[in-house]
Amino acid sequence: MSARYRMVIIHSVADYERWAQVAREHPPTDPRIVGMTVCRSIDDPNEVMVQLETDSAEAAKALMPSERFRELLDRAGVEIYPPVFIGEVVDYPT
Repeated sequence: MSARYRMVIIHSVADYERWAQVAREHPPTDPRIVGMTVCRSIDDPNEVMVQLETDSAEAAKALMPSERFRELLDRAGVEIYPPVFIGEVVDYPT
């Protein structure tokens, strides 16, 4: 099995419904993204976590400076550029 990498973005939004509509209208089309998960906080309905899965660290890093990414954040009402975590999926010994 090849290594997998995750880009995790946790951020607050002013209006979850607006954010979700933009996310649905503009799903990731970049071929470097092989999976995506969106979670909504149970404590704060306007906080979301997005996980993008890629096959390489380079692919994950290349997504960050994307102008399209910044435009989607603007459209979705994300005012502050959120911190992004990029990590390799690892297994822990049992």
